[in-house]
Amino acid sequence: MAACQSSGPVFSKRGENYKSARQIAQEKRHAKKSGNYAGRTKQAPSSGSKDRTSRTRIPKRDVDQNIATVIQTARSYTGTPYRWGGTSRVGMDCSGLLCTSFESIDVKLPRTSEEQSRFGKTVRVKELKEGDLVFFGASKNSREVTHVGMVTEVISSQEIRFIHASTSLGVIENNFFSDHYQKIFIKAVRPPL
Repeated sequence: MAACQSSGPVFSKRGENYKSARQIAQEKRHAKKSGNYAGRTKQAPSSGSKDRTSRTRIPKRDVDQNIATVIQTARSYTGTPYRWGGTSRVGMDCSGLLCTSFESIDVKLPRTSEEQSRFGKTVRVKELKEGDLVFFGASKNSREVTHVGMVTEVISSQEIRFIHASTSLGVIENNFFSDHYQKIFIKAVRPPL
């Protein structure tokens, strides 16, 4: 299987110029160095809107800027359909999503989920934090890694969000503690940055 690279165009919304995740991250770093980067500001949701962030949470701790960039890049692919071997907005597989996302900070992950499961330090579930990789098998009691996601948010001791490319729903975030994912969970790894 070819190494994860985004040498081709990455599709953007209609009317936007095509930019790869790496190009976007480089532009942000350049703007930050030159003092022209204001960053994104969050707007408070209106009282009538339904906002998934309105739950009671553990106080938000600072996330490393590199990890924030990786998470933002991964989230930019939300809704992208699943495609085995895919690494673009046309289609994405689980390990391709992480390769492409970490490429935004110039970190080269191995291409397959099984290889990614050996890239970094193993961490316990209670130590999970943003940017950690979580690995799953095809079924309960399976010890063969077939799927990977990345932790995007540690909300509480019962809710940790992770992003992955689901074969049926495409790129999506789910609760790591849902029954389905707990049954097939194998291990978690913190990649070296």
